[in-house]
Amino acid sequence: MSSPLEEVKKVYKYKDSIWRIGLTDLKLKYAGSALGFFWSVLEPLLIIIVYSLVFPLILKAKFIDWVLFFICGLIPYRFLKRGIVDLTTCLVDQRDIFNKVKILPDVIPLSKALSDSISFLLESSILVFVVLFFVKPSSYILLFSFLFLIELFIVLGIGFWLSCSYPKFRDLNYILNVVFEALFFLTPVVYRLSYIPELYRRVYMLNPFARLVYLWQSIILYSSEEFIEYFPIIENMLILFIISLIILLIGYRRFNKLKFKVIGEV
Repeated sequence: MSSPLEEVKKVYKYKDSIWRIGLTDLKLKYAGSALGFFWSVLEPLLIIIVYSLVFPLILKAKFIDWVLFFICGLIPYRFLKRGIVDLTTCLVDQRDIFNKVKILPDVIPLSKALSDSISFLLESSILVFVVLFFVKPSSYILLFSFLFLIELFIVLGIGFWLSCSYPKFRDLNYILNVVFEALFFLTPVVYRLSYIPELYRRVYMLNPFARLVYLWQSIILYSSEEFIEYFPIIENMLILFIISLIILLIGYRRFNKLKFKVIGEV
């Protein structure tokens, strides 16, 4: 097996293809839509409005504080779910490409990750609005790019791994959607960590998705009067970075071993 550096060099040669396919995928996503790319912002806004009509009342929380908290968890979680599900099915969804051109299989999941990353950055304009108008940004906001990279590594690692299983196990797509619906309520998206008993809080944070969402909320809302730091931000970010690297390496190792076999199955 080639070294990681050799694999990176090999994939880098296809950078133009990754950009072209990724941008084409993004355009096709909104093809025929009157609002086009505006849906990247409108869709999460509609979700935020719907949830905001219910959960602040259920949790007896201050409306504005809860909405800000929810936004900072929802948008990163949407990228996590969409990215993993899309990468899982991408080889099958794009199988026609392999019949038309000779291309490295790595290009397809990477182009899909690019497309979803752009969608995430468009949705993140909502986060920019939150920071500018409701929260005085702290120095932790400078970690935005680093935390995005961590999340991207997690998406790629899990996506690479699962994309090798999907051609033979097409139910995986439906299972993932159910799993992510459950995980939505097992991560601090709609409720704060204070709702988790202190005795179980560290066990709860063993869930890397919970740690990830908590870090997003932390770097954006740190200067908010309502923010409470339960775990050291820098320490948790370094821990999650190591976890994300391990996930990426394990996922890509499996993908690199099976990719040509998988392409023959799609």
